[in-house]
Amino acid sequence: MKNILLHSRLLVLLAGLLLAAPALWSCNTETASTKVLREHEEQMARIDEDTIRNYLTRNNLIATATRTNSGVYVSTIVAGNGTPVTAGKQVRVKYVGRFLSNGAQPGSSGYPASFGNPSFPQGSIFDNSADNRTACGCAVFTAGNGSTKPGFDEGLQLLRKGDRKLLLIPSRLMYGSAGTTGIPPDSALMFDVEVLEVF
Repeated sequence: MKNILLHSRLLVLLAGLLLAAPALWSCNTETASTKVLREHEEQMARIDEDTIRNYLTRNNLIATATRTNSGVYVSTIVAGNGTPVTAGKQVRVKYVGRFLSNGAQPGSSGYPASFGNPSFPQGSIFDNSADNRTACGCAVFTAGNGSTKPGFDEGLQLLRKGDRKLLLIPSRLMYGSAGTTGIPPDSALMFDVEVLEVF
């Protein structure tokens, strides 16, 4: 009787493992579309890093720029000494957004097969707080609440009142491979940000 009971428990255990096996195997299986997306993101991460570092080097800013773990670079133009921007705080800023790259498309080697859309020249302005038609020519954001793209939000939280800094942001932390109106896919962006007020 003990052998029958033990045998039946083993059969139940084996049946359970066999039923669970496909779910366990699928956790480690990468679909073709997921693989293509992952490879594209890895290539763009390398391209964006090179693009940002090359910009900083050409403009003699590389020695003073700092890089976050995510890949956002910050270069100081004017160092403020006011209240730091932290999550939940509102910040009034003047900013100009420019293209660092305009939709670089990775080739098979991981370097650009092309450098994007000529309708969006590198260095050209795509956004400017002065165009907001406010008396101060500025904009107000709340830090850390997800109202801005991850790279810009991260950069904001590295600033303080009185700062004027360049935020150089990889495409994956802005509009990624989807792009948006006026910004082609895979565009690394740069913002010249001046913090007027933190409240």
